[in-house]
This record gives sequence, C-alpha cells and structure tokens, in this order.
Amino acid sequence: MTEQITTPDEFIHKATALMEDRFIHTDREQPVIATLFELGVKHVAEDIMANPELYKPHAERPMPTKRFEKVDPISLMRTEVKLPSLPQVFIEMRRVINDPASSASDLAKVISRDTALSAFLLRMVNSAFYNFPAQIDTISRAVAVVGTNQLSTLAMGTSIMDMFKGLPADIIDLELFWRHSFACGIIASQLSKTFKQGTPEKCFVAGLLHDIGRPVLLIALPEQAIAATAISRHKKALMFKAEQAVTGFNHSELGGMLLRKWNLPFSLVNAVLNHHNPAKASKSPEALYVYFANIIAKTMGVGGSGDFFIRNVNNERWEKHGLTPDKLRKLDTEITPLLHDAFAILKNTAAQR
Repeated sequence: MTEQITTPDEFIHKATALMEDRFIHTDREQPVIATLFELGVKHVAEDIMANPELYKPHAERPMPTKRFEKVDPISLMRTEVKLPSLPQVFIEMRRVINDPASSASDLAKVISRDTALSAFLLRMVNSAFYNFPAQIDTISRAVAVVGTNQLSTLAMGTSIMDMFKGLPADIIDLELFWRHSFACGIIASQLSKTFKQGTPEKCFVAGLLHDIGRPVLLIALPEQAIAATAISRHKKALMFKAEQAVTGFNHSELGGMLLRKWNLPFSLVNAVLNHHNPAKASKSPEALYVYFANIIAKTMGVGGSGDFFIRNVNNERWEKHGLTPDKLRKLDTEITPLLHDAFAILKNTAAQR
C-alpha cells in the first residue's frame, strides 16, 4: 500500500495566500469555484514543496506611462509580424495531407525524417494519454493505430513548439508557457473523452496552441505586450482585458488569425480564437473544452503564460456542461498521472533540442 504523503502546513499556507490572490475575481461561495480553489491549493502546495525555485518573488515591471495607439490586428498579420519560419516538417505534412493521392505511409515518411518529432509522438502514443496495451515502436504503426487524421493533427500542432525558442527568458519563460499549454491540452482532451464529444487529439492540440498569441504579441508588439503584463499584475486585471486596453485586441484574436493564416482546421482556429469567449466557445466541443481546461490548468498553478488571474464563471455554466464539483474531483484524479507523463515527455523533448 502506497504511503500517503502529507503536505506540511507551511506550504499549504503559502499556496492558500497565492491562490487567494489568483481567485480575486471569483465568487468562492459558488460550489464549483470553491472546489477548484480547494484542488488548486493542494496542487500548488505540492508544487511549491517540489519546485520552490519556481515560486521565488520576481521584480515586477513598473506601470507603463506611455499611451499606445490602437493597432489593427489584421494589418499586423499581413505586413508587420516577423515570425520565425514555420518548421519544414509542418509544411511537408500540410502538403501531404492536402494531396488526395497521398497515403498514410507518405505521412509516416515525412514525420520519420524529423527525429525529435518522431520521438515525441512515439512517447505520446505510448503514454497514459492513449494507454495502448502494447508498445508502439514505429511512426508507421502509430499512424495505423491512432489514425492518419488524429496523428497528423497531433504532429502538426506539436511541430510548432520549436518556433519560439529564441525568445528571451526575461520576457516570457517558455518552459512555464509550454507546461501550462500542455496541461490545458491534456485536460481538454480528457474532457473530450469523458463527455464523448469532439476529438481528443484536436482538443489536445487546441489546448496546446490556445495561448500562441502571447509569444506572437511579444514578437510583434513587445512594448505593448510588456505594458499589458504590467497593467495586469498591478491592477489585478485579466490579461486579455489588459491587452485589449493597450492594443485594441487580445492574444486569443491574434492566435486565431495566425492559425487561420497557417490553414489549420477550423475547429482549432475557433478554439484558440474563443478561449476567453464562453458564449462562442459553447458552440463547439473543442472550443468549449479548451475554455474550461484553460481555467482548470490555471487553478492548478501548472506553468503559466503570464496570465495569472482566474476569471469568474457562474456555477450554472460549469454544471450545464456536466462539470459538477464531484465530476471535477474525479477529473482531477484522472489527469494527475496524465500530467506527470506529459511533463516527462516535455522534459525529454526539451533535452533533445
């Protein structure tokens, strides 16, 4: 029998203080929010104990004194954003997928030429994410077992992760950014499996890419992005609202435009575009589960994209979609081992790059 590890009170107190700040916009009298707060304190306390270096206080950037002109995001995407190039493997996969004469073996050949991507995908298909009974040791076999559409979605989404690795750590911590993004993807895919709606792979990739507008904004408009971050922390404002105030748009709009520019499936574009818009997100399972997964991942304190605070969501909205306190506790038990697996994969992948 596994011995239960008790978290010392010192870490519980630190986690509670941090989470009280993070939940400042919420009504903790609501049963679902109260449950998320309780689960969040547990996770964050354990994380503080395991990774104290991630919780050292950082010097906050001063409030901006400059007033910025509003920007048209469409013209920004067309002319001004100097993004890193799309990975060659992404371009080749898109060509194969769009070619009606191509086959599953053609896709497997393209993926197999990228050793890092191949290793990542094989770790994913052999992890608790799929929980297959037998080991899968080739990309060809993975395509056959998982399915061409599902594996290509997974491969195209994860190939994008390398694009932003040159960004300075003092502007955005990419390790924390991808940890949060991974957690959001894992949770969204688990919601898809639990409620048998949407495609788990699309939910995972949509969650993985939901905040991609954040690094894009930092590349395109660094002053404005840094100003929005400072406003969010000083005024305890939700990040997407701070960005809207500074630039006239937010990272979800920019991310959705980018995915549309890359010709990714509409379900992914819609999920990224609407992950802060519950009314529109509720019209698609991928968008809906990314909307909820983003909030759940933030309550767990897993990684971060600079967006610190939790928005309030009324109890009826959670329970209307089956996310009762009991269901959230069950989900928490299910995703904990999945997240451990996912972070081990992420760490191994980073070590290979």
